[in-house]
Amino acid sequence: MASHNKIKFISGSVIAAAISVIGHNVVAHTVLEVPSIVEGVRVSNNVVVGHGCGEINVIGTSVVFPDGVDSTITVDGQPHTGDLTEFIQNWGNLNTKIYSKAVFTFQGEKQDANGNVSGFWAGGGDSLPHEMAGFIPFRTSAAIIEPASCAASVKFHINIVDICQITPVSGFSAETVNLWTVAGLGTPYDRPEDGAASLTITRSEANPLPESCGGTGQVVEVKPSAAQVSRDMPIIFNGAQVWPQ
Repeated sequence: MASHNKIKFISGSVIAAAISVIGHNVVAHTVLEVPSIVEGVRVSNNVVVGHGCGEINVIGTSVVFPDGVDSTITVDGQPHTGDLTEFIQNWGNLNTKIYSKAVFTFQGEKQDANGNVSGFWAGGGDSLPHEMAGFIPFRTSAAIIEPASCAASVKFHINIVDICQITPVSGFSAETVNLWTVAGLGTPYDRPEDGAASLTITRSEANPLPESCGGTGQVVEVKPSAAQVSRDMPIIFNGAQVWPQ
């Protein structure tokens, strides 16, 4: 396999060949295998990488969950200026990477300043054939929707970039990356229109809505901030940033 189709890790440093994104509109988006879960249940899940960059194989993927710290929150489509904890109690460190070499050889978690997992990455070894789907496993622990809230569900928009060639940001194109991300944040990873994967946590029957909600639950949505995406989307390996270069 040509060197431009792999991420190479040698002696603790990465020698990356030129790999160079705006995801194109196709049916097989990168999504979560299980996009909706009930609160209170721990779920094993997969990021499903749908395809390559045209006929170029995927050599890695980078995943960012909204951290809830400075995320954009809407309630029934309207901006909300309060905290995520008003709707979900324990989001901070619910998502963890499950170790697997089924698709890529190397992998790691991304952490915020408090040590909470805010995303993960996988890459290197064999590339994922451009015409095939690949499963990148992770686990979501049991979430708790705030009982006093009127939230019927909380939907998290997850930014994912599938990497086909390693380039600097200036080299992003339809042949180097597929962007499954939020639009309009003002980062190099934005799509022209929203195309992020999502994970929705729904309220359980054991946690009924308060009577004050009038029997109608609220739909809460959470998107990552530009600052978080800029911080967490790059891939760091052995202390060095290997993508983007």
